[in-house]
Amino acid sequence: MTEILFIGGDDSAEAAIKAALDPEAFAVHRVQTVAEANDLLAQQRFDALIIDFDDASSGPGFDLAQLLGLFLFMPTIALMDQFAPEMAVQLVQFGAQDSLIKTELGNDRLSVAIQCSIGRAQMAHFDSLTGLPNRALLFDRLTHAINQSRRHGNELAVLFIDLDRFKFVNDTMGHEAGDTVLKTVASRIRECLRDSDTVARLGGDEFIALITNLDTAVSAATVADKIVEKVSQPIMIGGHAATVSPSIGISLFPEDGEEADELMRLSDAAMYQAKNAGGENYQFYRPDLNTAALRRIGLGVALQRGIHHEEFALHYQPQVDLRDGKVVGLEALVRWHHPERGLILPDQFIPLAEELGLMTPLGDLILELACAQIKTWQDQGLPVLRVAVNLSAHQFNQDDLLEHVERSIKSQGLTSDILEVELTESSVMQDPESAARILGKLSAAGVRVAIDDFGTGYSSLAYLKRFPLDALKIDRSFVRDVTHDASDGAIVRTIIALAQHLGLDVVAEGVDTLGQLEFLRANQCQFAQGYYFSQPVAADEVHAVIEKLEGERVPTINGELLLEA
Repeated sequence: MTEILFIGGDDSAEAAIKAALDPEAFAVHRVQTVAEANDLLAQQRFDALIIDFDDASSGPGFDLAQLLGLFLFMPTIALMDQFAPEMAVQLVQFGAQDSLIKTELGNDRLSVAIQCSIGRAQMAHFDSLTGLPNRALLFDRLTHAINQSRRHGNELAVLFIDLDRFKFVNDTMGHEAGDTVLKTVASRIRECLRDSDTVARLGGDEFIALITNLDTAVSAATVADKIVEKVSQPIMIGGHAATVSPSIGISLFPEDGEEADELMRLSDAAMYQAKNAGGENYQFYRPDLNTAALRRIGLGVALQRGIHHEEFALHYQPQVDLRDGKVVGLEALVRWHHPERGLILPDQFIPLAEELGLMTPLGDLILELACAQIKTWQDQGLPVLRVAVNLSAHQFNQDDLLEHVERSIKSQGLTSDILEVELTESSVMQDPESAARILGKLSAAGVRVAIDDFGTGYSSLAYLKRFPLDALKIDRSFVRDVTHDASDGAIVRTIIALAQHLGLDVVAEGVDTLGQLEFLRANQCQFAQGYYFSQPVAADEVHAVIEKLEGERVPTINGELLLEA
């Protein structure tokens, strides 16, 4: 049943509307003034509004923009006694989806206009995946609810809901399963609310619940409890259980704030407190939440600005051939030069970039910076080594990844073999068939491909041998304890043997001690990088480090070469 709210004092207009609509498909409700409509909309949801424009405009202090601005995100049809072209254009400009003549409502004209208006509003103001209101419609409803609460002296609550473990579901079960989880969660949250409340999707795995006409804060806690219990139940997908849980932050009007953006910001801060408490719980905003949560929000805004203004630079760590001690390549590692906080290391902003969906633009910037630096070294007449750049899972799944990589290389006049891209094991295993196609294109274009952090994911060897790879990089977590942990030693030996069997180079990361280096050389590991050789250094220090490393090669007792730190 499509619920219609008619605003007007003309009985004959109401009769014409009801006569034009099928009572089995449309339910028409009537109020006589805009103020009454505002009050009713605070209690009940309607699918569309019909406003008797001539009746509304005859009152004192009429303001067309204000009238339609009140219902900006509601599918709205204006009725007029006679057609006036200029007024019809104005009505549409101020938000009405259509304008009709009262005497021409029959022959399905009104019902078709209503359905078209609802369809247009659905596409513009609702999330395509879950069908929930989007950010724009949420802010409209929140602003409207604040005005109503202020007028009637009521409280309302904003619940900021973020899913725990959703990224794990996406990474291990795929994006289609992730979409199923999001749709199921949306439905479960909706079941916990009244019809007069709103649940919206901000994007990703973030939702907002708007609860109006609260008696006490306890009512908000009761709803949050229901959401935690309902959402945390397993979701069955193809015979497998996906489990996520919500972390919920709550802000209250007027206790915590009186503006829409302020209530959203404070509920976001409280949500991070719920995350810090282990997830699967809710937290009310407290004035003492000036801590990590609020700073983190500010850092997220600064990160977006930093990418736009290119506040990032690359440092480079040498990769050394353990057979002759020569430096054969460099890994590019990003650093953020924050204008107020100074140098920020990747572990402080990469997880935030992933969470905010900023890894693709950040990764693209890193690729462009690396290629530009290689060109600078060439122009300076310095020896140019292959540079490895990390690609995020988001970048790897870009439809135009190859085009972007080739554009970055060719814009600097470079050849493809000067670049190596590093991908994590988990990113290529999200969709192995698609990964094989993308890797094939990169390899055919002459770009080297390495699997980073190898051994920490869940690679299928059947797929691994099908991937056109050039190198495996042993994760530093295995190298760290290789001299005194038999299990880690066995894993490293196995990875080296596997790489050699597949004809791949093998690079050990995180080599910090002479003991680790000797173990790797004894087991025929070809290449290594780590603090034993050099920490990552700025571009203008790279060649001095290379000269120092290659000048310190000395023979060991058995005549082989070994680097001394």
